[in-house]
Amino acid sequence: MGVFSVPIKVRNWQNRFLPEAERGEEVSCDAIVDSGAVELALPNDLIQKLRLIPMGNVRVFTADSGQHVYRVLGMAELEVQGRTCQVRAIELPHGTRPLLGAVPLEEMDWHISPQEKKLLPNPDSPDEPLFPLC
Repeated sequence: MGVFSVPIKVRNWQNRFLPEAERGEEVSCDAIVDSGAVELALPNDLIQKLRLIPMGNVRVFTADSGQHVYRVLGMAELEVQGRTCQVRAIELPHGTRPLLGAVPLEEMDWHISPQEKKLLPNPDSPDEPLFPLC
């Protein structure tokens, strides 16, 4: 369920290995924080600006109970409120709103505060992400 939006920056992680003429743009936009979504999902127009490379397809179900096959692209470097992670992106139809799902939120160790309508850092590690390995 989307409860609020946050500003995000997205870059093509592979830009560092590509000739300048083949690099994608950095994209800044607002994304809906959606605890019901799993991944980062971006509309086609942003995917094209980023020049992300197709990795395959994935079957998804949406809030309207529909099932679809969408492309998976990567790797994207995502920045939210100063924290970054590298994730794949699911391509949404043109004109839809970006979604920030559970996987990248976990990667950056953000907690959702629906009442305050914002992301909060993990109280056990407020300055940087803290990951469980066991």
